[in-house]
Amino acid sequence: MFKKIIIAIPFLLSACAGSLPSQKPICQSTAITGGQEYSVNIYGVRKQNGQTLLKAGYPFNWQWVNLSNFTNTNCK
Repeated sequence: MFKKIIIAIPFLLSACAGSLPSQKPICQSTAITGGQEYSVNIYGVRKQNGQTLLKAGYPFNWQWVNLSNFTNTNCK
């Protein structure tokens, strides 16, 4: 029985890895970082302490970033 449990563990772990929800971007923004212009996918918009924050994909690594970091956006 112990061997069966050890054999089943990798299959269980691999099944969990593929179950992360995939989120689609809701809008696009433009940012200049390190002298390069990037088109950035935005996955969320929220207001916090009177500031607008965007949940930005690459190159911001899906972190909440202040709207002032972007030169252009089509987010509402």
